[in-house]
Amino acid sequence: MTPATELASQLAQLPDVTVLTNEPMSVHTSFGIGGAADLLVMPSSIGALATAIKVLASGDVNASYIGNGTNILVRDGGIRGAVVKLSGALTGIRRHGNTLVARAGESLGALCQRCAQEGLSGLEFAAGIPGSVGGAILMNAGANGGEMADVIHWVEGVTANGQIQRCPRDQLEFGYRHSCFQDNEMAIARVAMQLTPADPQQVYRALYETVQKRCRRQPVGQPSAGCIFKHPADDYAGRLLEEADTKGMRVGDAMVSSKHANFIVNVGHATAHDVLQLIEQIQQKVHDKFGIHLESEIRIIGEDA
Repeated sequence: MTPATELASQLAQLPDVTVLTNEPMSVHTSFGIGGAADLLVMPSSIGALATAIKVLASGDVNASYIGNGTNILVRDGGIRGAVVKLSGALTGIRRHGNTLVARAGESLGALCQRCAQEGLSGLEFAAGIPGSVGGAILMNAGANGGEMADVIHWVEGVTANGQIQRCPRDQLEFGYRHSCFQDNEMAIARVAMQLTPADPQQVYRALYETVQKRCRRQPVGQPSAGCIFKHPADDYAGRLLEEADTKGMRVGDAMVSSKHANFIVNVGHATAHDVLQLIEQIQQKVHDKFGIHLESEIRIIGEDA
């Protein structure tokens, strides 16, 4: 029994908390890959999230936070400690004037639809991104010339000792695929977005067009973790990968998509080891051709088998 699983019964007694032990992460990631986590904790309220974090801290158990698991690769040995999953449980959206306040586990898709229903513009760029609101803030997700930093008013997070803290926009250290939450060990709980009134039909139309473009260009029907590499300065990872002839490269059941070279897809029963080996081969091929080292965009967590 690990320190994390020793806390399972204590956590399970908390209201609004679901707890699973030795839970395979392959069923909680869009890649369909990953060994088991000692403990998977799913709070359905912000208060429960704060209390669960305090319990884990009291047992000196490390916590990792995930949403829809769309931009992570969990290694084959799984995760020692606890994974706190927010998507599917910590959900809800409210409107206050031209501001939408969403809990971190809400999906971006649901948020975009709510924008259209309410006649609020500003998140059209995010249409089709499969992640959660919290994950989008963590990585400052962006596409089509926009990013989450453009609309954020404030973010509430939970500190390692279970305190809820509100951070205004100017404290969030947004950058390219970066926010302060990658460094401060806070769990994102709630997000306020400042939007602009618009004709609902125009918002719906823009969302539809963005999704259609994404479907044409990306392998949306296959298990993946989204774009694998960040864009280097003044260039595009996809262009470099395309010109380095990486499409179709394969290790085991991990393969570079034939539709978009910046996606690795799981075409069967790929392991994290397969994906990591393929990433190294791709990086080497691009470096050999262009002298550029591509940096990973996805989060890689857990232990090797």
